[in-house]
Amino acid sequence: MKKNHTAGREKPNHETSPARSLITDLVNLRRTLRRTGRAYLSRLEAELDEVTAWASERAKERDLPKSRIRDLGDMITLVRKIDTKPLKGRRRDSRSGCRQFWTTSSRRSSCGQNAGVSS
Repeated sequence: MKKNHTAGREKPNHETSPARSLITDLVNLRRTLRRTGRAYLSRLEAELDEVTAWASERAKERDLPKSRIRDLGDMITLVRKIDTKPLKGRRRDSRSGCRQFWTTSSRRSSCGQNAGVSS
């Protein structure tokens, strides 16, 4: 008697196919990237708000020490030099600028402001 070779084969289940698995993984990756982007943006905005508040306090002071004036000048230069490429998704320039900016602004801890600003 002949064996029916097609009877032992099952049709491939499209729900567990490698392509379906890849699609699921890509959807999860997209969610993760969006969540990461929102967290990164939120952290940057909070840091900008902190520096803005610090600069507002300095703007109210009449006689700033020369060191504080230099710090403010350094910060202005760094902010103006940041050259990002948003359409190309480049952030290297902004990342290095932020690192330099926070290094410069970390000097503000000597005035009794927040000391540990992370980059």
